[in-house]
Amino acid sequence: MANLSASLYISMVAFGIIHGLAGVAYFAPIATALIVAFLVLEIRHTPLPQSTVGLGLIAAGGFSIYASGSDLALLIDGFARSKTFLMLFFAVTWLRIPASDSPAIRSARRMIINQPPGKRFLYLAAGVHILGAVLNLAGLSLLSAMVERQRDPLLRRRMLTALMVGFISASSWSPFYVSMVVVLLAIPSLQWLDVIGWGLVLGILAIVIGWIYDRLAWRQASAASAPIKPAPMGAAERLRVAGILLSLIFLVIGFVELVGVTIPIALALIAPPYAIMWFASNATNGATPWHRAATVIGTVWAVIPGLRNETFVFVGATVFGVGVSTLIPEADLTLWLDTYLPYVDLRIALLMYGMLVMGALGMHAVIGVILVGEVLPPDVMGVPDWILGISLLGIWGLSTLVNPYSGTTLYLARASGVSAFTIAWRWHPVVALTLVTLTLAVIVALRHLSLP
Repeated sequence: MANLSASLYISMVAFGIIHGLAGVAYFAPIATALIVAFLVLEIRHTPLPQSTVGLGLIAAGGFSIYASGSDLALLIDGFARSKTFLMLFFAVTWLRIPASDSPAIRSARRMIINQPPGKRFLYLAAGVHILGAVLNLAGLSLLSAMVERQRDPLLRRRMLTALMVGFISASSWSPFYVSMVVVLLAIPSLQWLDVIGWGLVLGILAIVIGWIYDRLAWRQASAASAPIKPAPMGAAERLRVAGILLSLIFLVIGFVELVGVTIPIALALIAPPYAIMWFASNATNGATPWHRAATVIGTVWAVIPGLRNETFVFVGATVFGVGVSTLIPEADLTLWLDTYLPYVDLRIALLMYGMLVMGALGMHAVIGVILVGEVLPPDVMGVPDWILGISLLGIWGLSTLVNPYSGTTLYLARASGVSAFTIAWRWHPVVALTLVTLTLAVIVALRHLSLP
């Protein structure tokens, strides 16, 4: 069954790429059929929370389409739209494997985790931000070893917060995060270059504020840690790491700009050959380049069925957003907002704090963003598309801090041995609320200053 599931998923990616390049209309129902078949095969292996949420959202979306009297073809469209996210998960899966054993990336990891107490938070947060911005979860997994080996409870908490803040803050600007893909899909008039600048500012702000909070709240309470022997990186190693990260960014973004395809399609095309060449360049991975290439291909094939959890949640959220949008006439909603919520800044504030609460309740940010894109587009909200874009990108990662069911929280819970509910509901509400408030202040200031 695993081989069949992998075949279905990869076939869906292939149809998605061809549809994106050639625009073949009848590929939408084919992609839908492949997604449904994959979900049917994998439902028994999917954890109950993810399958329940996914199926519940799909059912609610389908019922909304039926209740509104809309064309049931919209249900197929909802499934077909979700292939964009599934292509991104496919691409990121390829990149995780060579990143985990790259000598240059491992050298960067040693340098980051072997920092003295005064520099530890900033190096961890900035390091996972940079690596995660391109390598996604692989960047986080490389640095989580520091949390795993830490026995002091308070130091473990501080390190875990540094990793979370650094990693999730990259979601405000990185094209390799699903947040960017979802927001660009939700706001079709928006381009990545429209939001990268201010998104990067929000990411840096989150790291700086997180560091200040750590020093004020916890530094004096921490016990003295054991001496740490620095592991500096040589100039050649720094250049290799920069070459890996920058080459991947330039290849993907260059392909997007030159060919005019979306980021997920570019990543789905570029990531497999890039990962194969990267893995095959390491002689420790096999006797010959062909053997190394076969190894990475076989590994990816084996882990593709494991994308079932993300598939259920994101397919469900997409169908739900499409379905609910049919129940809310845009003109009526605009009139309602103008009458009862005329202050645009308050609309933005309610949106961001509302999504923070949704995150705390365990709802994935994708649900809120897709719903906003369908029901509250920029003209209804009364803001330029880039303002709405950076608002959604800014709150996406910050809501993860208080979400006990987010992938980042669950991963670090396993790595640290700390309950996901402790991490989300006890450790991070104050940090998240502070960061959301400051992010909101920056966005409101940008709106009033009309800075593009």
